Amino acid sequence: MRQTPLLLLRKLITIPSLSPSHTASRVLSRLVPSNTHVTEYQPILLLQCSPDLIADPANRKSILHQPRMLLESLEEGKIRWRDDLILEEETGGKDETWYKVGMVIGEIIEDDDDDDVVEEWTWQAYLDEQE
Repeated sequence: MRQTPLLLLRKLITIPSLSPSHTASRVLSRLVPSNTHVTEYQPILLLQCSPDLIADPANRKSILHQPRMLLESLEEGKIRWRDDLILEEETGGKDETWYKVGMVIGEIIEDDDDDDVVEEWTWQAYLDEQE
């Protein structure tokens, strides 16, 4: 009998494109620390989006409105954030670092071991009205 190798997946967490025109986001808060096990539908990130995000006009306060979005992971595993990620909550709102859509900001690993199988993460986003 042949043994089948067990493949462990690593999902790259990127700044998601929340609309076709969306170009950048600012990380306001990581809702879970690095090396924490996350489950499906767990909120993990709070972003402020660039004004070019196409959204429902009823949700936009102005053309320059920068909506806040709450992101849930649809992946399960141990989350690891980039160490150099600048968070608005840590700078007291003094840093205006914007990250381009597609930039890798962390990863979710199914197990403690890294593997060569790398995929993009799946997520779900909600408008966050708290400001």
